[in-house]
Amino acid sequence: MSDAVVLRIERCRLRLSVKSWAFALANRPQIESHWQKRCACNPGFFNGNIYVMEPPRISGGLLTANLIETDFASFLYWKENGYRDTSVRDGFGSALIRSRGGEVLLGRQLPGHVNAGLLYMPGGFIDQRDVRDDGMVDIDGSIAREVDEEIGLGFEHFLRQPGYLVTQIGCQISIAVELISPLPAQSLREMLLERIEQQNDPELSDFVIYGEPPSVEDTDVAAFSRLAVAAVLKGSEEVAIN
Repeated sequence: MSDAVVLRIERCRLRLSVKSWAFALANRPQIESHWQKRCACNPGFFNGNIYVMEPPRISGGLLTANLIETDFASFLYWKENGYRDTSVRDGFGSALIRSRGGEVLLGRQLPGHVNAGLLYMPGGFIDQRDVRDDGMVDIDGSIAREVDEEIGLGFEHFLRQPGYLVTQIGCQISIAVELISPLPAQSLREMLLERIEQQNDPELSDFVIYGEPPSVEDTDVAAFSRLAVAAVLKGSEEVAIN
């Protein structure tokens, strides 16, 4: 994790690129073979269009990056073969959900999804629904959509903290908004569990409360979420403002 960093930024500017992903074009036969094997294990996988991110630039509290359209099959092959192409990043939106007392709640994802079995900050891929007519990406809208899909709550149930928390580790980049609930931790957990129980096809099975940073032995926690949670609970995140 020597290349890992957590930064607070003020603004985020993401734009859709007209480029094609050279790695996906060059490895199409391998991608298709890998996809067939993965679908046999996970019939619920859907090969929709998503975006990978070119390496971002952070300056003056602003993160800027271009996104390249691809499909989920290409992304999955890239991810599960060690992120061999380092010209792009796995960039996505996340929600760091905190209780009134400051504790962080992470959701455990059900089987059949990319983070199956892991505890992580709710969130997911940026996709076509998040791109405006001018080619700019609405990252807040993307995160809000994922939060509504995964926990059945809108941003109006929380106090959204200013700015974003960016966690970079290897080829993964989480762009998170910090959402503060007026409820104490246990009450918030109970409400979230009630919400997912009402869903016809839930992605999450549980929520775990963290008042202290997850330990490195807690391998159930996705690495990017472990770093983000540790940073906010220790108050040690850097501020990316020149």
